[in-house]
Amino acid sequence: MKPRTALLFILFLLPLTLTACNSEPKEPPDLRGEWKQVLSGDRDEEPEYYCVGTITDDKMEIYYYFTADGSRDLYWAGSYTPPDSAKEPYTWTSKNELPDPEDYRRYRYASRDETMDFTYKKGKITYTVAPSQALRMIATLERVTDENG
Repeated sequence: MKPRTALLFILFLLPLTLTACNSEPKEPPDLRGEWKQVLSGDRDEEPEYYCVGTITDDKMEIYYYFTADGSRDLYWAGSYTPPDSAKEPYTWTSKNELPDPEDYRRYRYASRDETMDFTYKKGKITYTVAPSQALRMIATLERVTDENG
């Protein structure tokens, strides 16, 4: 290789090397906070209900929010395991921690599943909602607030 060609090659690689040295590893996402279901944009009127959720250090809860009166009914109360890397998608299995699974009147809309799988990708959380034995759908939540406000 000619000296001039070698010099051009080194000058080309130098910025790439410096950029790689300055890049810092990504932090795992902090999913703690309030979440709200993403609704399709083609609705003309407000839905009767949608899902809202809260994630804390080690617990998560998801509710059906009824727009007519602003009431909420528990759908999921379970464990939460925060991600330990920035790799996406991040999937975790939440263990059901329903306060009293035998109190069907109080938690009439709550899932009776022992576990539920959740996935975080590109700022959204997805999971399967099963409001009845015959109906299953994918729900997507987006962040409303984080733990700090």
